[in-house]
Amino acid sequence: MADAKTPDSTNKAKYTENDILARIESVLRFTSTELANSETEAQAFERLAEFEAQLLEQQRSVSNALEKVQKYRDEIEKDWNKEKAIHESALDLMANRMKDLYETLRAQEHLLEYAASEQKFLRMLLIEMRKKKRLNETDIERIFARHDALLNEHTQKIKK
Repeated sequence: MADAKTPDSTNKAKYTENDILARIESVLRFTSTELANSETEAQAFERLAEFEAQLLEQQRSVSNALEKVQKYRDEIEKDWNKEKAIHESALDLMANRMKDLYETLRAQEHLLEYAASEQKFLRMLLIEMRKKKRLNETDIERIFARHDALLNEHTQKIKK
C-alpha cells in the first residue's frame, strides 16, 4: 500500500500553480458560460411566457368577436322570422280578402241575375195584364206559382 501512496504523492507534485490556475480559470469560464446560457434560457422563457399571454389575449378577443357575430346572426334570424311571419300573415289576410271579394262578387252576380229574372217576370206580367185587362183568381195563382218557381231557381243557384 505504500506503493499506492507513492503514485498519489507524485500526482500531487505534478500539478503546478499554473495548472491549478488554468483549471480554476476553465471552471470559471464554464460557470460563466453556464450562467450566460441560463440567462439566455431565462430570457427565452420570459419571451415565451409573454407570447403565451398575448396569444391568450388574442384568443379571448377572437372568442368575444365570435360571440358577437353569433348574437348578431341570431338577431338577424329573429328579425327574418318575424318578417316572414308578418309576410305570411299579410298573405293570409290578402287571401281571405280575395275570398271575401269573390263571394261578394258571386252574391252580386246572383243578385243581378235575380233582378234580371224579376224584371223579365214583371214585364211578362204587365204584358199579360194589358192583354186581359183583368185577372181572375187562377191567373193570380199561376203568377204567384211562377214567381215562387223563379225564387226557388235562384236559391238553388246560390247554394251551388
